[in-house]
Amino acid sequence: MSTQKPLRWGVVGLGWVASDFVAPGIVKSPGSELVACLGSTPEKTRAFADKFKVPNAHKDLASLVNDPDVDAVYIALPNAMHHAAVLETARAGKHILCEKPFAMKTAHAREMVAACRKAGVVLRIAHQIRLDAAVVRAREIVQSGRLGRLTEVSLERASAVGARVSWRQDFEQSGVMYDVGVHLLDLIQYVTGKRFLEVSAFTHPDRRDKKPDDTMTVLGRLEGDCHALAKATREVASAENNLLIEGDKATLVTSPLRFAKEHVITIRDANGSTEERFPVSPAYDLQVQAFETDVGGGRSLLPDGEDSLYTVAVTNAVLQAIDERRIVTVAP
Repeated sequence: MSTQKPLRWGVVGLGWVASDFVAPGIVKSPGSELVACLGSTPEKTRAFADKFKVPNAHKDLASLVNDPDVDAVYIALPNAMHHAAVLETARAGKHILCEKPFAMKTAHAREMVAACRKAGVVLRIAHQIRLDAAVVRAREIVQSGRLGRLTEVSLERASAVGARVSWRQDFEQSGVMYDVGVHLLDLIQYVTGKRFLEVSAFTHPDRRDKKPDDTMTVLGRLEGDCHALAKATREVASAENNLLIEGDKATLVTSPLRFAKEHVITIRDANGSTEERFPVSPAYDLQVQAFETDVGGGRSLLPDGEDSLYTVAVTNAVLQAIDERRIVTVAP
């Protein structure tokens, strides 16, 4: 595809993330154009098309992915539907930005990655928090070796509280585990450059009672025997939303990475403390631009299918640890 032409997007799944964040990011970007959409009902599809002046409002997925005007598809369907949608989109030869969680099962993720590789299409997963300037800088500092050997990392993130409706009442594909937790599992590995090897976890409500969880706590062991703590919640009024990375030479701690006007990274070592300040990044806008880069032959910071396949494996290990109340080895 010529870099002179905008990337033509179809959006599948028209919930609040697509409508409030991703679609506006597509519309704002000079390198993108929103040309097609598909919602869960004809009414939702038409309302979205009217709002964003989308020329092609489709009746089903097959029609959208085979639309010759579409170059790439943003998949924001209910979590359990990602697998089938990615396979169908790949068969149609369209590039794919898939919402997290990438897949519910490791076997499904592996099949999705293989299908996209066979079709020769770009596959990226929407872990847009990776693109925040403070997160990118934290990763750079870790990779520079300034903190020394990593001993422990802690990451907390809160989500909006609201009644669960529709498919979000289904505990098998919903809960804060999938709303927020998968972001944390991805970010911990992204920032540290180390994969989870073992995990244990608890949730409230207990997922063993077949209820979507609103608070999740994961304790893990990363490569290099670095310990990790991930906390995601919908039940805390004023969560810290910060990142803490401790090494044997220095400690890095961020100010709240959500619901704040700016982000601050502080590094403490034997010589004292230093600070770096960053404006809050428009992560969803950056995600659209990052995907444009990838389709154009570059390589952004968004995770590809193989990267996210491992995160699915970590998530599956977390779920197993909750069910069996034990430490589980990650099995990709």
